[in-house]
Amino acid sequence: MTADDFDMDESLTLEVICSTVGARESLVLRLAQQGLLEATADETGQTLLPQRAVVELRRMQRLRRDLGVNFTGAAIIIDLVRRIEALNRELANYRD
Repeated sequence: MTADDFDMDESLTLEVICSTVGARESLVLRLAQQGLLEATADETGQTLLPQRAVVELRRMQRLRRDLGVNFTGAAIIIDLVRRIEALNRELANYRD
């Protein structure tokens, strides 16, 4: 089973995200408020995040632990890697 097997846009509650990655709710909310994670609220006001937030948070935690970067730096690194991967795919399409 791969990440492609899941709908990464499927919404999960803040509580599910936090328990899955082992993060405090206050941290995840702060990251969302800073624009480092995508979050929405449902009609009851409950915070929802896309399933991809689990992957992004785990990557941020790993970068923080392994390289000592803060969450903002980790988010920037993740974004840059995502852009490089997209450019590499585009370049590969031109070569074909």
